[in-house]
Amino acid sequence: MWRTPRSTLLVIGGLALAAAAPFIVTNGYLFHLLVMSAIWGILATSLNLVLGYTGLLSLAHGAFFGMGAYTSALLVEKWDWNFWATVPPAMAIAGLAGAVLGVLTLRLEGHYFAISTLSFGIVVSLVLEKWDDLTEGARGITSIPAPDAIPLFGLGQIRFDSDIAKYYLAVAVLAICLLFVWRLVHSPMGRALEAIRRNELLAACLGIDLVFYKLMAFSISAAMAGLAGVLYSVYITYLNPADAGFWNGFYAVMYIVIGGMGTFWGPLIGTLFLVTLPEFLRMFQEFRLLILGVLLIITITFLPDGIVGGAKLLWRRGTQFWATQK
Repeated sequence: MWRTPRSTLLVIGGLALAAAAPFIVTNGYLFHLLVMSAIWGILATSLNLVLGYTGLLSLAHGAFFGMGAYTSALLVEKWDWNFWATVPPAMAIAGLAGAVLGVLTLRLEGHYFAISTLSFGIVVSLVLEKWDDLTEGARGITSIPAPDAIPLFGLGQIRFDSDIAKYYLAVAVLAICLLFVWRLVHSPMGRALEAIRRNELLAACLGIDLVFYKLMAFSISAAMAGLAGVLYSVYITYLNPADAGFWNGFYAVMYIVIGGMGTFWGPLIGTLFLVTLPEFLRMFQEFRLLILGVLLIITITFLPDGIVGGAKLLWRRGTQFWATQK
């Protein structure tokens, strides 16, 4: 990420743009989309760890997202926990669920694994809907309070009552998750995951424990998805069983596929593209979904490596053309 001056400039530019966004985007709804993009970006980054870097198509990340959200909200609402104290158990429960699911399913391959994770998500959504005494069932959890203020030791406190404060919180967590994934991918574990993605048989012959590394990646990814759910719960202030359903996980897959699987910026670009594009197509009214569907088909057909892969290809060809003209 910071190995070249260009990469460094991209990171600095991205951070500067994210910091200035609340002052640039004055439309309330567009700003809401930015906040949601940051939260969905965390979910997409977590899924990219298993889909992009390990080659596992998981459809359970919507369930992990919902488990983290419900755990934090229930601890705050029913047991009066401090919000910050709920973050570790929310991530732990989502990560533990990922570990248990991984032990049961990671020996499966291809569509068998995907169907198993999809079934898990359906079960979690049904449990949240039917366990009325704990989760409030289909009514959902309402009026979830904002995160507790952080004291600054005599210098006041940082409050999170406003949407701008929640936006900066989401962006800060997103930046931490991106840094963590980058470090992980460039560690010995990351190289093992890359070997598994490229050729499992060869990786096994090299002595890489396939199940162990898959399980570690899956558990860490599930915990990060739970963290995204925690931020979602305090921003939207309402949860229902659909928040742990199939669609959130499916959208996360789409964000990665459109942006570029196995790339650093792919999940973020794909998230921004798919979250904000429908708003810019609002002028077309009833044709909006049709246009969006056509654009997605074109992107997948002509940019199989996603937007980031296409941009890299264009950059490479542009530099080669420029070199030949000298």
